[in-house]
Amino acid sequence: MMIEIRSSSAIEKALRQSSNEWTNKWFAIGMGSMMALFAIYHWSSLAWFYYGPRGTSTSVRAYRKARVLLASSVMGLTTGRFILYTAYWAVNLVILLTDVDLTSITYVAKRLGWVALANLALLVFLALKNTPLAPLTANSYEKLRPLHKVSGYTCIFVSMIHAIVYLSAWHQSGSLHKMEERDNFAGAIAGMAMLIIAISTITYFMRGFYELFYMLHILMFILIMITVGMHRPKFSKSAVVIVIVIACFWAFDRLIRGAKIIWNFYGNYATLTALPNGVLRVRLSRGIKSSPGSHAFLWIPAIRVFESHPFTLLSSEPSELVIRVYDGFTRDLYQAAQLKPGRLLRCSVDGAYGQVPNFKVFEKVILVAGGSGASFTFTIALDLLQSSATTFKSLDFVWIVTDQECLSWFSGELQKLQSHPNVNLLIYITRQSDLSSLTLPDSSGFLSEKNSGSDEADSRDSSPHLSPGDIEKGALQQPVATMTSSGNEIRPGRPDIKSLIEHIVTSSCSREDRIIIGACGPNSLMHTTRQAVNNRALTNEWSITLYTEVSGGQRNNFELCGMK
Repeated sequence: MMIEIRSSSAIEKALRQSSNEWTNKWFAIGMGSMMALFAIYHWSSLAWFYYGPRGTSTSVRAYRKARVLLASSVMGLTTGRFILYTAYWAVNLVILLTDVDLTSITYVAKRLGWVALANLALLVFLALKNTPLAPLTANSYEKLRPLHKVSGYTCIFVSMIHAIVYLSAWHQSGSLHKMEERDNFAGAIAGMAMLIIAISTITYFMRGFYELFYMLHILMFILIMITVGMHRPKFSKSAVVIVIVIACFWAFDRLIRGAKIIWNFYGNYATLTALPNGVLRVRLSRGIKSSPGSHAFLWIPAIRVFESHPFTLLSSEPSELVIRVYDGFTRDLYQAAQLKPGRLLRCSVDGAYGQVPNFKVFEKVILVAGGSGASFTFTIALDLLQSSATTFKSLDFVWIVTDQECLSWFSGELQKLQSHPNVNLLIYITRQSDLSSLTLPDSSGFLSEKNSGSDEADSRDSSPHLSPGDIEKGALQQPVATMTSSGNEIRPGRPDIKSLIEHIVTSSCSREDRIIIGACGPNSLMHTTRQAVNNRALTNEWSITLYTEVSGGQRNNFELCGMK
């Protein structure tokens, strides 16, 4: 009789273990299905773009309305992202409550642990720089970062509930002494490491002490992987196998990145040039294969041995970057450039990264930038002008800066744009009232004497609006070429982005034209640009694709808004 009871207990335990293991399998199937849907959506959108009807037919209008709906805001999120998060949490809830004895808090605690492990695997996968989702869905790691954050918070939350429920069960059974066991103590350490990561993601801490945040992130992650493996070390229970697989994904990604750093290090030097208003130009002696608008991680061991930081590539042959100076790495780099202008430093890059739309296949291109966000828009614009395989008819380039000295950041690039017949260049100088003395700097050199910090250019709906008819048009003059064309203007104040974009689209685009708007700058400018593009008066009549990058702090966050 005793043998039968033990046998029955062993069978039940094996069934529970199998059910818990299938929890992770079903989670992987659910997340994999969502990723497959994104891939199908991406490729079907491309097929529609290239082979679908144009104009304002019923099917085209319906398609555009669906895209506008997904881009609309719900509780501070786009509808598309709200649906994605809801589906993600629904999968978590289903695997948590399915095939588990809810009357036993011990069994519930075990299931919570498996759900937390599943989310740990997902958040690491979403953080990979060399993610397979980039070519499959046109979403590289930086655009997956919001979901990485959500899965990270979910993992931490479920892990804390897992610990609380287990402690409650042990308290009821008088078994709190089990916390002294090595595997359970290791689990507690993993939980504390997760809490440290959660606290470090507070906006104030992350923005003010980013480098410390990043180091804590890496160190605590390594500690979590070790202690979670020690928490459930038996290979027969499968949990440690999942931990090893997660560690292999992360290590392989790091290996690829390390190989890129080593490959690009040989014979590579960075020339530093300090520019006005806290901006730095970095020119590398070696080029890097990249697409326009992509970015790379810059490593300069003389400044930071164990750190690399991402910046948009202004050009690839040779590689060149324009960097906004904040604190930490960029501050020290700027000081090095000031102490010895033209200084050469050994360097390397890890990249390039980013999935930017092909601007060459659009008839109308509108580029909007605020401050140093112009690194992105200039590289797109110059690639369009230099490429023979392009269909664009005209380019409207809008740049918002705080004062005239900011123009020296991209003096050579500005000259190329202003001399092209298909480019309409529009510059807003927010702190300038007298336009009579405004000139573009000579591209033969850069102003580096003055180092007065300034904030990123901002564009908000509440800002003063100067209509085209009321704005004083200044003559931008410089030693090489004078801006006298009606397509090149300089204006004071901040623009009304919504009215400006609507005016450009309605006055210079036909219903058959495919239009793309690329924007990079502070959050306020990107928010206003999205609102302008989601204007139903535009989206119902024109085919508009919006791509935005949000710049700020020492890192750039990117977001794809999609085709419309």
